[in-house]
Amino acid sequence: MKLKTALLALAVFATACSDSDDPTPTPDAGNPTDPDAGTPDAGTQDPLYALITQVPIAGGNTQSYLVTVDDIQEAKTVGIANALELSADAYIVAGYPGAGKLFVSSSSQPTMTPYTLNASGALVPEAALSFTGYGVRATNGYQSQHYFVSESKAYYFDHVNYKLVIWNPKDLSLIGSKDLTAQLKDGEFTFRYSQSLAVTAGNDVIIAGGWHASDVKTIPAKTALVIVDTQTDEVTVKTDTRCGWARDGVKHTDGKIYYATESLAAGAHFVSPTTAAKPCMIRFDPATGEFDNWFTTLDAFVSPGTDGDIASMLLPGAPGKGYVRVMDKAAAQVAFDAAVAGGRPFHGSHASTGGWWSLWEVTLGDAPTATAVVRDDLVPTNGRTIPQNPGEFLVLPEFVNDNAQTRFRIMSPQTGLGDAKTVVEGQVRGLLRIR
Repeated sequence: MKLKTALLALAVFATACSDSDDPTPTPDAGNPTDPDAGTPDAGTQDPLYALITQVPIAGGNTQSYLVTVDDIQEAKTVGIANALELSADAYIVAGYPGAGKLFVSSSSQPTMTPYTLNASGALVPEAALSFTGYGVRATNGYQSQHYFVSESKAYYFDHVNYKLVIWNPKDLSLIGSKDLTAQLKDGEFTFRYSQSLAVTAGNDVIIAGGWHASDVKTIPAKTALVIVDTQTDEVTVKTDTRCGWARDGVKHTDGKIYYATESLAAGAHFVSPTTAAKPCMIRFDPATGEFDNWFTTLDAFVSPGTDGDIASMLLPGAPGKGYVRVMDKAAAQVAFDAAVAGGRPFHGSHASTGGWWSLWEVTLGDAPTATAVVRDDLVPTNGRTIPQNPGEFLVLPEFVNDNAQTRFRIMSPQTGLGDAKTVVEGQVRGLLRIR
């Protein structure tokens, strides 16, 4: 069954805290789609999705491909036989859903490269827009850092240069930028925006960020919210110094937004509990524009079956609810011990990306509760899940078969956890509804 015309769609990468990408591929104008996905008919308004997937190649490297698929709810496997080959650093697809256009970012160039759906259903690349004039070195990060207000206005949240770049995707022009260095730079700590969705409140778009040390073991107890008024482009930054790396936000039915420590910092706490505090949760009230006094550690209400297991992250669920990831500490300990014995590094990122994270449902509020989700189609997976685009559906990518494939799990904002049927070859680093 096909998704209706929902403003939904972008699911993305999910392994390390990395960056994004660039391309200038030559499309196969005859058939740019995967044979399993079917050839799109540009004359209809049936949904069409574009995705970037990274497939392992010789030498431990990966190759990126741009694939189109017309249904992400069918039980099928999508390959890359007729996909467009992109440069290896290309993995983020971004854009305004349903606009017939997408943009591919670059982890090596300060560019956004547009691809437009033509009358025959092919995605055709156009000249790239460069952000060099604003000091941007690469349009990298997560898909959440590319926020499209409309077809003619978008934001790029540049974590490296602490800037907000405002640009026009329709006529490929730069509008302006905001320098956030004074608010976001903190000594030698590395600042990163959330891999999860930005949250909206009225005219505001809110994206969270946090800091970590270069060893990815030290996480300061500090979280920032960058709030942009989409009508005026004015920026406000709010910080909290009780909870570190609380970058994953879910809006409650009362309008307040709950932010929880993401799995990278939870992994850092596992590796080095003296330099990374227990995962925690704080709350922001858009009505007052401030964090309130409410605070809790996640282990205060998440009670795993094994003592010492670590909870993290906060994913969208049904109204008033969300999901957290819970680490099987015993399984992670086996990997940690093996790394130490083999003289290999093991830090927060390693702990967060191992296949030992299960899913628990949380009821939000002043006194949260959590219950393990038990389903035959759920197994422990990578802890770095990246939900995408509130709308009729959400999409969560699940990396399966030893991370060789990506399965799309459909999430309903009404009922929460849904089915996962479509599987794509490689690790999908971006998904966008283009029609």
